[in-house]
Amino acid sequence: MKFLFQMDDPRKFDINSDTTYLLIRETLERKIDCYYTHANDVHATISGKNNAIQARVSKIYLNKDNSLNYQKSSLTNLNQFNAIFVRQDPPYNMQYISNTYLLSELEKCCLIVNNSLSLRNYPEKHIMMNFPYLTPPTIISLEVKSILDFINKYGTVILKPAYGNGGIGIKKIDKTQINLKQLLTKYIKTFGSNPIVVQKFLPKYIHGDKRVILLGGNPIGAVLRVPAKDEIKSNFHAGGKPKKTVLTEKDKFICQTIKKFLIKNKLYFVGIDIIDGYLTEINITSPTGIHEINKIDKVQLEKKIISFFLKKIN
Repeated sequence: MKFLFQMDDPRKFDINSDTTYLLIRETLERKIDCYYTHANDVHATISGKNNAIQARVSKIYLNKDNSLNYQKSSLTNLNQFNAIFVRQDPPYNMQYISNTYLLSELEKCCLIVNNSLSLRNYPEKHIMMNFPYLTPPTIISLEVKSILDFINKYGTVILKPAYGNGGIGIKKIDKTQINLKQLLTKYIKTFGSNPIVVQKFLPKYIHGDKRVILLGGNPIGAVLRVPAKDEIKSNFHAGGKPKKTVLTEKDKFICQTIKKFLIKNKLYFVGIDIIDGYLTEINITSPTGIHEINKIDKVQLEKKIISFFLKKIN
C-alpha cells in the first residue's frame, strides 16, 4: 500500500497544529508507505497511445522528534499509488486548476482525495451557490456598482477574496464608510482583480465560527473558533481560539442537507463553517481543525479518516 501526499514542504509543518501531519503520521504507524510531492512537480508526458502522469516524489519518514523528513526524490509514475491526498494550501489559481486536469487522468486507478474534478468545479467560495437557502445573503462579483447596491441593501458586510484562504483579506465595512467606491476598487486590485465575496454581516460571529469535519458526508467532530477581542477573523491562523462545542439541530440539518451533494461529487473529507446557524463556507481543498478537535474532545480523528479511506480503496 502506497499513499502520496501532494502538499507544501512537510519539513516546515508545525506538528502541533497541522492536520496533514496527523494523517501522515497515522498512515506511517499503519506501516503504509507515504510519499511527498509538490503540485509544481506533477506533469503529463504525452506520447504513443497513453498519457503518463509523473512527478518527482520523495519517501517520507519520521524523525526521532516525530517531525517529518523525506528522502531524495525520484521520477515516478503516479498510477502506482493507491491514494493521492491533495493537501496543498490554496490559492485557487491556474496552476491549481491545471494540476486537477493531470490528476483527473488517474481517477480510474487511484483514489484522489478530494476528487480532482470536484476540486476544479467547486471553488470553496463558489460552492455555496448550491445551497442558497442555507447561507447568508452573498454576492460574488468584480462589478463595483452591484457590490455597492448590495452593501446599501444590507448595511454592514464582510469582504473576502474569492480565492483566498486562512482569513487573508477578510474585512468588515458598512454603507457609511467614507469613499466606499474607492475602497472597493482598491480592494479588488489588491487581489489581482479577481472576484470578491461580499456577505451580509452576522453579528453573532463574536460567539464563534463553528468548524465541522465531515467524513463521507457525516460529521465526525467540531470545534468553535472564537475570534480575539475586536478581531473579525476567527481562523486559527489569524488568532482564533478553540472552544469545545456540540452540534445544534440546525447544524445537523445543514450536514444532512449537503451530504448527498458531497457524496455524489466524491468530496469525502470536508470542513464546513457555520456562524449563527448559517453555512458560510465549505472547505474541500485542505480542511483543518483536527488537532484542536482531538485535544478538546480527547479523540484521534485521524484514525477514523485513514480507516475510512482504506475501506474505500479495498
